[in-house]
Amino acid sequence: MSHLALIVYNFLLILGLFLLFPLWVGYLALVPKARAGFWEKLGHYPPDLLSRLNQRIPGKKRVWFHAVSVGEFNAIRTLIPELKQEFDVVISTTTRTGHDLVQRTFPDLPVLYFPYDFRAVIQKVLDTVQPDLVVIAETELWPNMVDMTTRAKHLPLLLINGRLSQHSYRGYRWIRFLIKPCLRQISHLYIQSQADAERFKQLGGLSPEQYTVAGNLKFDLTPTVDPTKRAILKHLLNIQDDDTVLTYASTHSGEDLPLVETYIQLKKDFPELKLILAPRHPERLPEIKTILNSKALSYAVRSQLSENNPNQQPIVVLDSIGELLTVYSFSRVAVMGGSFVEKGGQNPLEPLSQRVPVIFGLHMHNFAEISRMVLEAQAGYQVKSQQELANAVTGLLTQPEVHDIVAEHGQRLIENNRGAKEIIGSAIRRYLI
Repeated sequence: MSHLALIVYNFLLILGLFLLFPLWVGYLALVPKARAGFWEKLGHYPPDLLSRLNQRIPGKKRVWFHAVSVGEFNAIRTLIPELKQEFDVVISTTTRTGHDLVQRTFPDLPVLYFPYDFRAVIQKVLDTVQPDLVVIAETELWPNMVDMTTRAKHLPLLLINGRLSQHSYRGYRWIRFLIKPCLRQISHLYIQSQADAERFKQLGGLSPEQYTVAGNLKFDLTPTVDPTKRAILKHLLNIQDDDTVLTYASTHSGEDLPLVETYIQLKKDFPELKLILAPRHPERLPEIKTILNSKALSYAVRSQLSENNPNQQPIVVLDSIGELLTVYSFSRVAVMGGSFVEKGGQNPLEPLSQRVPVIFGLHMHNFAEISRMVLEAQAGYQVKSQQELANAVTGLLTQPEVHDIVAEHGQRLIENNRGAKEIIGSAIRRYLI
């Protein structure tokens, strides 16, 4: 990275911290999730984590994977089981939900919070972790992290499952003087699609030798549902084999009310229809309860259910992490949140993997390529309004043959687009062996 660009970036970083410090302190004080991993993000680790980081596996090189949150981790998790047998693996995340999910998925691996992008902090963390290779998922570009890893430490840095939506591209253009040198310092970029590659090229002036269009790792993830956990969750939610379940998955603020109104409309034609409403952020539970109460709807909250106190209501608010895939496995239709407000949507591949047709709104820019492929494969529907959503759900519920065809198209779409795992796994091995 150019010396001038780094000077400007670090000046703005320190200036912003100085000017916004009171607001930042207030935010940390008022928002518990913002405080998650605060000291780790400054490079200060608890003794047990520090001990695990210091226990290098003899004869094995260390690879540090970074995934911002749940979505990014779900993409790279398909790589971890094999690679951790060959190498010493460390994983970092930025969010608390991502951190908790990684710990539950790989309890045998060190899991840390990604550091704040101050040079002294990055230096301390790199000295502590001592990776031989750093691998970043999707589009997490921090100038000091990139520069310290590649130029100061002379370590290879890979960007995998890279994506750059048109929405993100427009934002990054404003700081192109920082992003362009970042991209050029990365050892190699493994990008999801040709459209993403074109935007990366326009932003960073990449040559063909600097990137590979490898496909999307999320197609290689073959999520399986534990039968025992499925049976327990079905009991807790009081789901019977012949129940019709509609799932609103990973909803964001601003879309719950119209989605709930659509459910009320559907209940007129399908009185036995059950709803599982899963907010993207469980801390939004009070907001959702207010909406449901305003409509005089009876509901239960997942965290308040137990073996002796299972659900007795037609609606369950899923305020838990890591159970949505299991919920898909007994759903009839999945409606993807984040797509009815300008949040960019959620990944539709997980419900498709469980043979569940998907429906999403107009705002799928975070999954533009996947959503395009879903529509082309006729594995789901995109709707523009509440009425179109109600019509699409009605069609799937009243026409079993159409439902099964759409579900089969989803299975075929996933099978036909596997392969990124082998390409990226081989690349990682080349840098470490």
